[in-house]
Amino acid sequence: MKRLMLYTAVVLATLLVLYILWQFRLVLLLFVLSLFVAAAIRPLVGRLTTWGMPKAGAQIVLYVVGVGAVLLILLLVGDRLLMELNILANRAVIEYESISRRWAEGAAWQQSAVSYLSSLPFATVEEAELEEMLPTFVFVTQGVATALGGLLLLLALSVYWSADQYRFERLWLSLLSPKRRAYARNGWREIERTVGSYLRSQAVQSVLAAFFLGLGAWAAHMDFPVLLALLGALATLVPLFGGLVIALLAFGLGSLEGLSLGLGAATYTLILFLALEFFVEPRLWPRKRRSFLFTILLIIPLLEAFGLWGLLVAPPLAAALEVLIGQAYQFYLQREGTAVQLDDIETRYQEMLIKANQTEEYGDLTPELQNLTKRLAALLADSRQIKLN
Repeated sequence: MKRLMLYTAVVLATLLVLYILWQFRLVLLLFVLSLFVAAAIRPLVGRLTTWGMPKAGAQIVLYVVGVGAVLLILLLVGDRLLMELNILANRAVIEYESISRRWAEGAAWQQSAVSYLSSLPFATVEEAELEEMLPTFVFVTQGVATALGGLLLLLALSVYWSADQYRFERLWLSLLSPKRRAYARNGWREIERTVGSYLRSQAVQSVLAAFFLGLGAWAAHMDFPVLLALLGALATLVPLFGGLVIALLAFGLGSLEGLSLGLGAATYTLILFLALEFFVEPRLWPRKRRSFLFTILLIIPLLEAFGLWGLLVAPPLAAALEVLIGQAYQFYLQREGTAVQLDDIETRYQEMLIKANQTEEYGDLTPELQNLTKRLAALLADSRQIKLN
């Protein structure tokens, strides 16, 4: 009965913790992302400190440079991006009306498609009153404010973690038993190293994708180079399928000017993403194995639950989980191998003990051998206890 009550209490406590975490899921997500950001800049901080710069000064320089670069990019292309979005929205409405008129007199499937599109909310947006549009504007404003607040919180948490990393590590490692702390510390350091390397790789790939997509679209005189570059930078977070989606988008945007331009833009985008995936990434993140399926399966629920934040945190989280699963499997193999070795040693010890007892009957066993036999028995017992723990 006591065991049943204990199991019930553990299950209820686990459900309560999961419920609390779900209520604060956005804060938890930002905290995890801040750990990833801190892991990404840690080698850069170490490199600056080797040049004689204080650790705190190196961290401040890196964060200021990173935030300043983002603000500078927004300042340079922000107006252009808003203008492109406005032009794209107007052209989408014009194309929709043109297709609706043509398809209304077309085949049966075209008429069905027009009927379905006419029932969507955006199809009657011109007929909506201002009062009906206000909730949409309020929702968008709240989303932008939440994103900015989340970004500030992410930076603050990342700064705190970078400044007091070892203190925080000692704090959470103190919750574990002394025998497990070394394994947990090594596992945590390996996860940090892998995730940091992955994030630096993705940052470089995003910058390269945005630069070359924007440059290619500008050189081809496409109407939306900044929008294509921004979406391409985000698409690098999704392995393989991100490049395919952006290639389709490039085809659609290029087809507004002509079919040949659309095909050329799609081909250029595919070649660029394949080069990033198979030539650039292996040099920046040299890992032998990477589960694309695992990453995509993690992106889908996080993107649905958290939106853009989920898309940002899913790939490094997948990399961290891959390292964690690999370390757990290696620990299991090591533990099983140790068990086999202990069984073999114990068998030999029992055989030696039989011979020692036979020798002791004739009085030929020296005190040194008796002492060594007892010490070997104690060592085997300690090894078994360590394995069980």
